[in-house]
Amino acid sequence: MKKDIHREFQTPPEVCAYMASLVPAYCEWVLEPTPGDGNLVDALVDKGFNVVAPSDYFMFDRQKCFDAIAMNPPFSASSAILDNAPLNFKDAGMRFGYQLLNECMQRSDHVVALMPWFTLTDSDRRMNHIKKYGLVSLTALPRKTFEYARIQTVVMKLQRGYKGETEFKVFKYAKDILKENQHTLNL
Repeated sequence: MKKDIHREFQTPPEVCAYMASLVPAYCEWVLEPTPGDGNLVDALVDKGFNVVAPSDYFMFDRQKCFDAIAMNPPFSASSAILDNAPLNFKDAGMRFGYQLLNECMQRSDHVVALMPWFTLTDSDRRMNHIKKYGLVSLTALPRKTFEYARIQTVVMKLQRGYKGETEFKVFKYAKDILKENQHTLNL
């Protein structure tokens, strides 16, 4: 039985709740450009945000601006729905996620994005572009975040014009923290 690649890489609810917590509370309208099953949309709504989540990003008004954008885009063109995508996205290959991130950075002053580490590490140009926009924090996610993925991922919190130091964090699943606390209590 063939796996549905569009369903394999849905953002886990714990990660979605964390990402939603990174969106500034004063933001009202948040775009989730590639909602998948809607885990991130649900977490954003739970935090009180009004969320726009188009079923086809490429059929949506891609010039419209938002208070914030929260996203976990497909990392490559091979895992994206490209029926209505322009050629530069269809031919993007492994740059697909970065191209979508770059486009979203032009539409908001606040972006929270789950991306592969290679978005930052494989290109000085991309790293400089993201840093120039304003890289507030990087949160490393455990390799087990996506069961079928071999790509190490990170959550980036971006704010246009931010010039301070970038904070580095490591995400721990709530269930892992509970296990650690239980282990500590049993000692």
